[in-house]
Amino acid sequence: MHEITLDTYRRETRTELESPAIQAALDACAANGGGRVTLLAGTYRCGTLFMRDGVTLHLRRGAAIVGSSCLADYPLPETPFVDAVGHIRGRALIVAENVHRFAITGEGVVDGVGSAFVIGAPGHTQRPFLLRLANSTGFELSGLTLRNAAAWTVHLLNCEDALIERLAIDSRVNENNDGIDIDSSRRVTVRHCEIFTDDDAICLKATRANPCEDIEVHDCVLGTECGALKLGTESHGDIRRVRIHDCRVVYAATGAIKLLTSDGGVFEDVQIRNIVIERGTGPIFLRLGSRGRTYAPGDAAKGPGAIRKIVFAGIRAKVFTPPREIAIPFNQVKMPAAAFSGILFTGIPGHPIEDVTLEDCEFEFVGGFDGDPKTLCPPEQPEMYPEHFYFGALPGAACFIRHARNVTLRRVALNLRTPDTRPILATEDVENLVND
Repeated sequence: MHEITLDTYRRETRTELESPAIQAALDACAANGGGRVTLLAGTYRCGTLFMRDGVTLHLRRGAAIVGSSCLADYPLPETPFVDAVGHIRGRALIVAENVHRFAITGEGVVDGVGSAFVIGAPGHTQRPFLLRLANSTGFELSGLTLRNAAAWTVHLLNCEDALIERLAIDSRVNENNDGIDIDSSRRVTVRHCEIFTDDDAICLKATRANPCEDIEVHDCVLGTECGALKLGTESHGDIRRVRIHDCRVVYAATGAIKLLTSDGGVFEDVQIRNIVIERGTGPIFLRLGSRGRTYAPGDAAKGPGAIRKIVFAGIRAKVFTPPREIAIPFNQVKMPAAAFSGILFTGIPGHPIEDVTLEDCEFEFVGGFDGDPKTLCPPEQPEMYPEHFYFGALPGAACFIRHARNVTLRRVALNLRTPDTRPILATEDVENLVND
């Protein structure tokens, strides 16, 4: 195996950026049939680094790759895309496109200096990700500390056979700072990670026609200003055979668990088990909508997709609500604090959510609504970006189910901390509800 070790203080060739020397080492290892590039302790200021087949990039303890603050140092790759907020995405500090059998490992740090690309700054609509892995297979990310991404932290697009483990992610210096995004990818495992983010912590997407499938997430600790465990909203393709279990959500400001198909994708065979939500709003949100957005050239818009064969088991959640009204980010309309509570399942007329089971779960809600429940009528809004709180205060103090078929609640405790004028559970257009 070809092996190259780099040191910021003893390297023969020095430039303003360290990335040319690191890139040369990665290329040399690949040319020799694969190998390992090791960074010793020190700070390596870099533009984009491109991974190569059969090469491991290893950061020793004390080694830090720190991103450039200049957008020009992050070239736009072959597979750019437009995200859900209309920004061009694809630039990244570390990129693997069409790369196979590689790894990024160690006890070092990768820092994206996200504060250099804050909203409103030049180039903020093309802010670089920290790690972007596209059309790649057979890789491992392990042991690293990833922090201060300018946009998403780790993005997998159309990848296969990936292991992500023991990452410490802290990305709260900018907006839209997702932790790990698994997009139209297959056979991916995420385990033993600690993730603290401004945006969604772990998010499965399908921006391509290829499905996102055979995904396992377990033994992770999550804290976020948005959603902790999220499927969607980007959902042009299907998401299926997902297993999420044994995770702890210490904080989730806009929902702990979300399944949101808005662009025609079918979500099915999803099991989420043994999740402790220590402090979160709306603990479970299922939304089948009809936005019909596309993300790749040549793709045609789809009609409504489906949500079916979903199991939640062993969920323990303590729900909080904000102390005051909150303004919606997209239009600044203020929503009441009560809009951030409750379990919500909602399809659209003619397109029900199907075959959903909650079993052996316990939820504690704030309660405290003292108005007339008959005045509460959540809007349909099938084309709107799906967020739990956009539906306002729910007709049920703990749970509202609408446009659904074959829903089972088995040994589910729905508790309130303060009295509430609403029924615990409210339904509308629900066929075959079992509550025992």
